[in-house]
Amino acid sequence: MRKIRNSGLYPFWLVSAILISLLAVLFGYLFLAGQQYVNANLEKLQDSLQLNISRRLQSEVADAAHFINARYHNAEQVIMTRSQSEVLQAIEIMNSLYQQNHGKMPEAELKTMLLEALRGVRFFNGRGYLFVGDQQGKNLLSPLQPDLENHSMTDFKDDRGVYFVRRFLQVSRSEEGRGYVRYRWYPPGDRENMRDKIAFIARFEPFDWLVGAGDYVFQIQEDLQQEMVARLQSIQFGSDGYISIIGPGGKVIAGQGVNRFVGLQPSQLESRHDRERISGLLSKVIADGFIRADWYLADGQPVDDQLLYASLLPVWDWVIIAGGYTDPSLELLLEERQDISQNQTESNATLVLLFMVLLVIGFLMLRYYSRGLNMVFSNYQNNLDQQNITLNENARSLEISRRIVDAAHEGIMITDADNNIIQINDSFTRITGYLFDDVKGQNPNILASSAQNSEFYQAMWSTIETEGEWHGEVWNKRKNGAIYPQALSITCYRNQDGSIENYIGTFTDISQRKAFEEQLEHLAQSDSLTDLPNRRSLSKRLQHELSVLKRYPERQLGLIFLDLDFFKQINDTYGHGIGDQVLLVTARRLSDTVRAVDMVSRVGGDEFVVLLGNHSGEMQRTAIQLAERIIDAVSQPMTIAGEPLKVTTSLGIALAPVDSSDDTRLLEYADLALYHAKQEGRNNYKQFSMWMAETKIG
Repeated sequence: MRKIRNSGLYPFWLVSAILISLLAVLFGYLFLAGQQYVNANLEKLQDSLQLNISRRLQSEVADAAHFINARYHNAEQVIMTRSQSEVLQAIEIMNSLYQQNHGKMPEAELKTMLLEALRGVRFFNGRGYLFVGDQQGKNLLSPLQPDLENHSMTDFKDDRGVYFVRRFLQVSRSEEGRGYVRYRWYPPGDRENMRDKIAFIARFEPFDWLVGAGDYVFQIQEDLQQEMVARLQSIQFGSDGYISIIGPGGKVIAGQGVNRFVGLQPSQLESRHDRERISGLLSKVIADGFIRADWYLADGQPVDDQLLYASLLPVWDWVIIAGGYTDPSLELLLEERQDISQNQTESNATLVLLFMVLLVIGFLMLRYYSRGLNMVFSNYQNNLDQQNITLNENARSLEISRRIVDAAHEGIMITDADNNIIQINDSFTRITGYLFDDVKGQNPNILASSAQNSEFYQAMWSTIETEGEWHGEVWNKRKNGAIYPQALSITCYRNQDGSIENYIGTFTDISQRKAFEEQLEHLAQSDSLTDLPNRRSLSKRLQHELSVLKRYPERQLGLIFLDLDFFKQINDTYGHGIGDQVLLVTARRLSDTVRAVDMVSRVGGDEFVVLLGNHSGEMQRTAIQLAERIIDAVSQPMTIAGEPLKVTTSLGIALAPVDSSDDTRLLEYADLALYHAKQEGRNNYKQFSMWMAETKIG
């Protein structure tokens, strides 16, 4: 009987083992697949958001640095524009008062009224004021130094020997009756050291007075510094991102989270931990880039190992730091992760309980074949219902993920495997102007402009197919037809089988950054006074033209090196302001004289270079004819600030490839020819000959 009983139990335990194994595999697969799917999608989304945070930090600091540099180098223009505005407005008021009271009161009383109307006018943060003088150099109005009024100032000069009051008179007596004067004078509170100053002078016709106003260049730069601090303090990105400014020696200048340290050096801070945080951060800032350091949130709370972006600003020896920024999407992501984790825990507990119940039921089914069959199917249905609940929770997770995408600052576009648009976020509409109904099912090439050719896009898609992603800049088109630059990232997402499921593109509008880059590039390539191409632009163009000569040996190239005769005497006699005006007139005359294919550049001081474009004819004759026209054009009389001047020029000519095909040597030969032209009496030209170089060597 025992054998029969044992032999009957053997199939029971065998089937039980098989049942347990199958159930374990089934429940294990359901558990791992669900958890892996949710975690993979959350990790991808978190990585994308973290990348967006890093780009946002870098973008905010780069834009701020570009703006500060542009404003710093524009300080003189601020003085000139504001001074001219104040003086012309004052003259307009004086003319109005003169028209109203002329003939109705004695002239002396009218003059006093006009002067007193200007005495209290202040600008440039209270430093700026209006001064008035007559044509004999007498000071009629000096609000900050009334003891100088009714005294002649024609003999006043600065530490460089410039009689600036006489310069005022020259400008007011000129045909235009207005203009700028650069000179040096004592700033307020310092009677020992003179500083650079710019003033605008204009003539008041009824009494032939000169009216002027100006300011010191260094003070405008200090004003701009305060303006920049206020601007940077006002920048906030996200709910808690802000920009901090650290000055020389680690002095805290501004920052929402470090406002309690403003004006203090690290050594002046009471807390050792605060001193170590600031000193430790500065020790990690070597160049522009991302760092991780202990810093502060916007409310002043310290945070360890925070992601920051630092940039060096040499103009004021500042360090600009962007940090504290936590994208609101990350908070939503954290909440969603917690909800999903809680749901998974409950679902897993249900699965384990169901697993145990099914085991018990399985045992009962095996033990009692005809009993409890309906209970198995009932529990199986319960399992299916629980799976439906899990699927609904996953759908809710995907909906919240869509909200996270919509909250992102960057435009986001999702396409299917055939590259047809299936989803966009709100920032996509804000940047491009397209609604979802406009682009649904469309290919993203509806956004493309003609700025990139087909080879560009072929290379882009080749990179996406081989590397799975692409990052770069493109010029795309908005719905209204406007073309704009954008920083674009495209990522290819594949499923577990390796098949493509989606392409995800994120982009930002970088129009403002491009404008700053173009402005800085123009400043780097142009002469600041004449706006002609500078030496750097000349060198690039000359090297290009010489490379063309190598491919077309029948062509020739000409170079004319010229400077103004006795220009130093003009600066010494009339001042650098008059000298600058002479250079401007000369630059304009040269531009009007040369051909359209030629290039006029200023390479320094009073030196100009004319590059004659590639020419298949007789270049020597063309260069000589142009040199003669230049001599005639430059020598025409000119009137600068009321002073009649006659300027002459000397020129040196070098030809390529006859004289040389090397850009440096060609410039040197043209300069040698210019030297010999000056030796033979000036106001003429000389063409380079090899004996000139041999004489120099000897």
